[in-house]
Amino acid sequence: MGEAVAGIVANPASERDIQSLRSALRVAGVGRVMVWTEAGKIIGTVRRMVDAGAGVIICAGGEGMMRAAAAACGDVPLLMLPAGSADALPEPTVAGLAAGLLATHQVDTDLVTNRATVLEVVTKARREIALTDVSVSAEQRWDPASLTELYCTFAVPDGIGLSSIPGRLCPSPKSTVDGVAVSLGPVDETPYVVQAPIAPGEVRPVGVRGWSVLHPGVRVDLAAAGGSIALDGEPHFVLKRGESAFVELKPEGPWCVDVRAVMAEATRKGLLLGRKPVGTFPVSHLVDAPFTG
Repeated sequence: MGEAVAGIVANPASERDIQSLRSALRVAGVGRVMVWTEAGKIIGTVRRMVDAGAGVIICAGGEGMMRAAAAACGDVPLLMLPAGSADALPEPTVAGLAAGLLATHQVDTDLVTNRATVLEVVTKARREIALTDVSVSAEQRWDPASLTELYCTFAVPDGIGLSSIPGRLCPSPKSTVDGVAVSLGPVDETPYVVQAPIAPGEVRPVGVRGWSVLHPGVRVDLAAAGGSIALDGEPHFVLKRGESAFVELKPEGPWCVDVRAVMAEATRKGLLLGRKPVGTFPVSHLVDAPFTG
């Protein structure tokens, strides 16, 4: 078996995080770390990392970078560190250790990764994926105030972003393959109004006409002609009059690394101890430490 390889795709402004990741990967036994910090060519770069034998891809950056990495990583585990996320994220050093333990096959990948669902948007000219949500605005300039449709891969009550809207009405946890579809409208015309934190520091009332379960493999036509479509809350493209598009929930998304699960398994196996115990680390090995007054 050759040296373990890991790939890092990151925003160039994340130099400190990149150094933390590299150092931790080395400690875990990774022999070669491939790093890309340019704004473009993410899909081609990640594919080259995969072809070079990368056992894990770490992506630290914005939503666009995450989507590109997810589209290109195939079955190689992806560890995502979204920039500016309000969610609690693993510290880069810990993330690097977890990634390194996967790349060196010290931890069973099947135990510590989960396959994500993605939303695929298809038009006549393009095919794009979203990791969290697809939203349709009635205006050519995408505006949360004019949203008419929303599709989410998951929705949790304590979430933030557009998925927080269904998260307060019809929660759909990440552990299920189903998503949720929501019909939206002006707050003075809808039977439901949700106070939703659609962005950090921004809570606004959102009118909801209704919602339903979004099942994998079911194509839903978007009523977006003359309006705009956003992926993961980022305005992406405008549909001209007469153009059609559909969205489909797909269960074949990237294998996402659960850092907490990796570190728990590494602790159980004693992988980060100076002396590796035989088998697991039983409670009987714990002793009272002497303390002086």
